[in-house]
Amino acid sequence: MTTRRIRACDIAHDLIAAGHTDSTRGPAWQPGHRAAQASPRTVRCWHDGPGEQEHLDKYAATLQGIGYTVIPERAKGKRPSLRITHP
Repeated sequence: MTTRRIRACDIAHDLIAAGHTDSTRGPAWQPGHRAAQASPRTVRCWHDGPGEQEHLDKYAATLQGIGYTVIPERAKGKRPSLRITHP
């Protein structure tokens, strides 16, 4: 199965449109999501702030509802994240 290209800014936009806060926007830091391009077809998403896993679960549900494929990741010694692709 081949995945389509996606952009981190599109993931951030979709999460913001669903009411989730972006930690990278605004004049001061605030808790929220942060999306980064991992490859042309993959975006990774983290939650910056308290309640990390709870928020990642909410982001995953939101993105899956839109049609993205979301895989939770937890590499040894690293923070949990979501790997997002689009079929």
